[in-house]
Amino acid sequence: MDKLTLERRLLDLEKNAAVRAAGLETREYEVVLAGKPTRARFTWHHAGQRGRPVLVLVHGTPSSLFTWTELVHGGPGIDGLARDFEVFAPDALGHATTRTELDSHSFQACADWVSGFLDMLDLRDVTLVGQSYGGEFAWRAALDRPARVTRVVLMNSSGIPRREDEWLPEELKMRAWRLAHWGWILNSRVRIAAAVQPHFRAPVPEERLEEYYLACSNADNWRCMIDLARDENGARAADLARLRQPVLLLWGERDSAYRPERFAQEFARRLPRAELVLVAAGHYPQEEAPGDVAREIRAFVERTSGT
Repeated sequence: MDKLTLERRLLDLEKNAAVRAAGLETREYEVVLAGKPTRARFTWHHAGQRGRPVLVLVHGTPSSLFTWTELVHGGPGIDGLARDFEVFAPDALGHATTRTELDSHSFQACADWVSGFLDMLDLRDVTLVGQSYGGEFAWRAALDRPARVTRVVLMNSSGIPRREDEWLPEELKMRAWRLAHWGWILNSRVRIAAAVQPHFRAPVPEERLEEYYLACSNADNWRCMIDLARDENGARAADLARLRQPVLLLWGERDSAYRPERFAQEFARRLPRAELVLVAAGHYPQEEAPGDVAREIRAFVERTSGT
């Protein structure tokens, strides 16, 4: 599936009606990715009011900017973040609708993509929010752009070295299988459901599964997922001690990928200014518990303003 078709089909999902109504923004920009100047096409969703505190939301793999739809725009009983913030939700490097000249991807390149996005829009006093691999993209970018990032929210983030017995079976396959980069050919809704459901407490709605299926139906996106699975090694974990911004560790208490008692606690130990909050969710708190996540982000921004 090509990128234009993928974008159209993601926007057509009923769950993404608010994003469809507001539209997506795009811009061509030259960004340095892992030391290489690269011409890239950024795509992002912009919501909320100018002049409000700025949030930049960085999704993980194999998600897209649409993972944030309910958190940003709200729903029954949920006050979306767009009510109180100016929100930017870009598609990450190598994911969903983004396009570059890169043949391979790394965590540092994805972090540089986030830094480039902040530079391109000249965003300052940013609360940078990242989930899963997007969490690592975010905290690396916060280290690399301290003048732009005021505080960080990490949800079920990668970045801590994992022992051999801490990899999930599907991750071990992606890391070891010689032909894994061609796995997109075997992509199916049944396979996606089997891979995604264990990361949620409750049955995953069909449209959400469709979103993941679509994101994995593009060959470039699939290859990026494999590249990152193989690049995950905790290479900059020692740098966490240099991250001076306040950090909220907002963790799904039933995460099987990055168990809170191991990974959230290790982040809390390494980060100088971290606080840990557990929410009733699995690996994707923004999708399972958007109301709780929105409330915790609001409270965190309020109590760290002026610090």
